[in-house]
Amino acid sequence: MSQAPPAAGFDVHALRAAEFPHVGASPYLNAASVGPLPERSRRATDAYNLRRSRVHELADDDFEPTLRRCREAAARLVSAAAEDIALVPNTSFGINLAAAILPVAQGQRVLASAREFPANVYPWMGLAQREGVRFDLVPADEKGNPDEDRILVELDRGDVAIFALSAVQFATGWNADLPKLGRFCRERGIRFVVDAIQALGQVPLDVREAEVDVLATGGHKWLLGPFGAGFAYVRPELYAQAEPNVVGWTAMAATVDYSRVVDYRWRFLPGARRYEVATLPQQDIAGLTESVDLLLETGIENVRDHVLGILDPLIDWLAEREVQIVSDLRRERRSGIFCFKPKDLPRTMRALHAAGVVCVPREGAVRLAPHVYNTAEEIGAVIEVLRGAEVA
Repeated sequence: MSQAPPAAGFDVHALRAAEFPHVGASPYLNAASVGPLPERSRRATDAYNLRRSRVHELADDDFEPTLRRCREAAARLVSAAAEDIALVPNTSFGINLAAAILPVAQGQRVLASAREFPANVYPWMGLAQREGVRFDLVPADEKGNPDEDRILVELDRGDVAIFALSAVQFATGWNADLPKLGRFCRERGIRFVVDAIQALGQVPLDVREAEVDVLATGGHKWLLGPFGAGFAYVRPELYAQAEPNVVGWTAMAATVDYSRVVDYRWRFLPGARRYEVATLPQQDIAGLTESVDLLLETGIENVRDHVLGILDPLIDWLAEREVQIVSDLRRERRSGIFCFKPKDLPRTMRALHAAGVVCVPREGAVRLAPHVYNTAEEIGAVIEVLRGAEVA
């Protein structure tokens, strides 16, 4: 069995001791559902809430500057400009935003892959119900991943207005070639919408290189942020043609000066702030900023190398026993989500949970989702549990 290589660029044990002391003695391998808050993020949210309880201690820096710092951190994460980031509560809000602002003419289609997570399906189904447009799902391949060849054929038919895709698939970990798909869409005038919640924080993503029109994410999974704090990226060229359909009073240029808020003028703020809807969870956004900063300091490539490296021995062990591996093992398609199908899924899950391993079943497979705080020793412990459970 091969050994996991040492993590490049950071000491996982030191990071865990400093930022994740409460992760626990047993392996927490469920970042694809909920990531733990780093200590710096917990301290930031606690400190904000303490100032809120001592309300006279709230200062100007606790409002718009708190939001600005989060937009700036998010922009660094996706290689965008801060003015192109809107703070939103979750991925669903961001996908619904895309469905609201991107035009679809009569006779055009919205396209997605089958087996997408529902957050990237129901907003488009809703658009089809409301506007009478056609929404099609391209059948997945035999492993449940987007079938890139079939998708390209559909995109090339000339009648697709919007293509929506998850950067990383929730049930297999398949990591999309976003630049290839984005360029293909751009050349054909198709708007490209990306659900990034299973990618950001563990897979590098550049919205400009990938020609993304709208990207949406929540912060509570791989970004290790609080619940209800996320962001959307909106391509700048869309602003002139895509006014928000839900209008927040803080999105208007006339209300920048709080001493004159009744000087009503119908003019939006420049940039993606026009898509933000009034009061935001400042304390949680302060925490999300700290989480994103931690990941940026660690280096997203370092995070990815670490996670793939600690999973390698498990992959070798399962392959030796001819256990069905659902995840695509080509490096360019891999992510921190790793899925396999034991011969008896319920028994395997019972064994893992009895040993304290936190993971979930997804679409008939065991889904493991280690992150920056997990160690090679924890994956070794998982192998021992699986050995006893006779997964083959």
